[in-house]
Amino acid sequence: MMELLQKKNQGKIIFCNTGNFYIVIGKDAVLLNNLLGLKVSCIKPEVCKVGFPINSLEKYTDLLIQKRYSYIVYYFDQEKEELQILEDYEGKHKNDLKDKNMNCYICSKNTKQYKQPDKYMIALSKLYEKEEQNYPKESKEKHSKKKK
Repeated sequence: MMELLQKKNQGKIIFCNTGNFYIVIGKDAVLLNNLLGLKVSCIKPEVCKVGFPINSLEKYTDLLIQKRYSYIVYYFDQEKEELQILEDYEGKHKNDLKDKNMNCYICSKNTKQYKQPDKYMIALSKLYEKEEQNYPKESKEKHSKKKK
């Protein structure tokens, strides 16, 4: 559903409620992470999500208005099973990001419950972890050799 709303409202950040939370997915979530520092998690393989309580909506939409980014807020009425537009702001800026995720390495660590393990991604994850563990050690060794 969210992907269809993003296609219908190209360039606008799409907010939609799920119970007591609003969520933003894909490239909109990546943009909110970049602009507002909201924490990103995985909603499905290689698709990022940002979520926050309904009572925080005004705080984040006010920040987007200050930064002049276009957005639209949808409310799903569970009783009527209807989708309503609560707010539609046309700002100077649009979301022109192409990527719907932050980083496949992060997603590969958080989405194993959703998909079959990919042996290539697992191998890549292990390589990155090994490099991260060895980086400070290698850096210190190179630095001490230069002093001698």
